[in-house]
Amino acid sequence: MNLAERLDFAMKARRVESQSALSRASGVPQPTINRILKGTTTKPDTDTLQKLADALEVSLAWLVDETGDGPHAPKSSGKRLLPKDKGNVVVWDNPADLEPDEERIWIDRFDYHFSAGNGLIQWEVREKKALPFNAAFFKAKGARPQDCKLLILRGDSMEPWAEDKNMIMIDVTSTRILDGERYAIYFEDEPLVKQIFKEVGGSLRLHSYNQKYPDKLVAPDKLEFVHIVGRVIYRSG
Repeated sequence: MNLAERLDFAMKARRVESQSALSRASGVPQPTINRILKGTTTKPDTDTLQKLADALEVSLAWLVDETGDGPHAPKSSGKRLLPKDKGNVVVWDNPADLEPDEERIWIDRFDYHFSAGNGLIQWEVREKKALPFNAAFFKAKGARPQDCKLLILRGDSMEPWAEDKNMIMIDVTSTRILDGERYAIYFEDEPLVKQIFKEVGGSLRLHSYNQKYPDKLVAPDKLEFVHIVGRVIYRSG
């Protein structure tokens, strides 16, 4: 057997059902495992092989050239490989390297600007790498994936709630203002994220968490200049 065949054999013997599971057990990135199994990588470094051997409970020598102790059937008292409910992180370099998952939904990252010509929000994908979210996340938020967009915050006006370059997700269909909620907006020729409060008389108060930035009060007759892009439903960082 070659290296790819030995690794595949050991995974089956240890009942490791996926590359992701082996990645979590060994700490070796899933794309690296994928390349070994495909035969693209035939001579990985010794540290990588040792981690794989330890996770699969075989000797390094067997994994390299079949001269040491090979795989054996798992014992009830042996090492448990990655229970699915532990939520470990899978390391990956490219979305194409990940194994298919019906529950995984990819959301693109965008910048946006307001078109003075047609009065519509114009979206532009700024980074090609989308990010994965579980389908259950959207159900819990009461949102549809096709209505959600990821944005990168710019500036420090929302610190400490969110720092510069933190990422948020907005629901672009949730534009009805709820008192105290946070929204991505377009105001005074600038895309912003603000907490919005309703004031007596119909005014809106655009609140920044950072005290360096005074709140902006928008009178009822000026509300047309506040364009609600979407409500924030998620923040990273």
